[in-house]
Amino acid sequence: MPLAIVMAVVGCSQTEHAETAKRAPRPRGELKVAMRKQNWQEAWSYSDAVLAKHADDADAIADVAQVAQNLGKTDELADLLVQACEVEAFENDDRVRQAMIALVGIGRLYDAIELLEQAVQAEPSRHSTRRLLYDLYLNAGNESAATPHGRQLVLDRQFDAKLLVSVGMGTIESDDPGATLEMVQRNPNDKRPLLRQAKQQFDDEHFALAITTLEEITAQRKGFLPAQTLLGLVLAMDGQTEAFERWEEAFDSEDRTTQAEYWLAKAEIASARGDEREARRAYWHSTHLDPDRIAAWSGILRLAKDMDTDRPELSEVIQQRIDRLQQSRSSMSRFVRTGAISRRLAIEIANSLADLGRLWEAEAWASMATTLPEDDSVDVETVRKRIVDRLRDRPPWQQVEGHPELDPKLLSSE
Repeated sequence: MPLAIVMAVVGCSQTEHAETAKRAPRPRGELKVAMRKQNWQEAWSYSDAVLAKHADDADAIADVAQVAQNLGKTDELADLLVQACEVEAFENDDRVRQAMIALVGIGRLYDAIELLEQAVQAEPSRHSTRRLLYDLYLNAGNESAATPHGRQLVLDRQFDAKLLVSVGMGTIESDDPGATLEMVQRNPNDKRPLLRQAKQQFDDEHFALAITTLEEITAQRKGFLPAQTLLGLVLAMDGQTEAFERWEEAFDSEDRTTQAEYWLAKAEIASARGDEREARRAYWHSTHLDPDRIAAWSGILRLAKDMDTDRPELSEVIQQRIDRLQQSRSSMSRFVRTGAISRRLAIEIANSLADLGRLWEAEAWASMATTLPEDDSVDVETVRKRIVDRLRDRPPWQQVEGHPELDPKLLSSE
């Protein structure tokens, strides 16, 4: 049969289906009949009528989504599943997961993240959904957004070794950012997943590549804070003072002052100009927002000449904090490299975290250690009890008492 005739026949058939669908008194029933016959094109002809008549019925919307799936309509499938989740107020965990998978499958990573954010807000005790959200954020390189969810999972005692390592270290060194590059290939309209690649380039000190990647993201999404603040930091670390000033003027947002990376960048620029007072003030701001950032503490120590005359004890406690941060991260790296089964290393990490004032995290490591292969050389229960006793007063995630380097008054004294 000639192609023109085939197209005409198909077109006529589709038109007839559409006209029939408009007149159908029970479009969902007709749709389900067509579905049972696996006549997906006919079933799709009833989709608009079903959606109009059953706009508040999540199962009916899901039926239409199933038709879309069988027809390879991937964008429609994702949108319909999201619509079904919204209609039932995200109560169906399986449907939320299906919608998330559909969105990721077409490269709409941040739409999937937004879906999971809404689901967690609707029901904060959905631990499995929060874990999915945490993992997506972390895989996207958006550690600042992942952090509160990771900590909440620890506080809710929904942790395993992988979670605890990622909460303590961020993106694990061996992780491959290739999946996020694939997201952008599938959906070029959203370059935000390239953040993961930019972070890897920055960590590898490939500053020129990182700047190019970040400018690609921010040209499309100017208000995307993680990319903007990382761009400012890369420019500062690369010594591009004038470029940093242009960036700061172009991205004049109050939100940037809530990010430790911004203050670290300001400190590096001030230090390069020889303005030690401004550099020290900015380093303190960075440590106040992220007390686990070694680069900021190291920067303060480099400028410690004046500080030693006023507060000589601070240099010592700052060096102690740097040493403990390095020790905890080194132990975590060894824990992962040796198969994540060492009780001795887990307890070593717990003790380091307790010394840092990160007691909830320390207790989680000590608790997790009890599930690892026995080691007579490690007294797990004694260590855990000592940490639990310190938790009875319900301290914040980062304990300030007993850690003079974290005193908020230091910010105003600079």
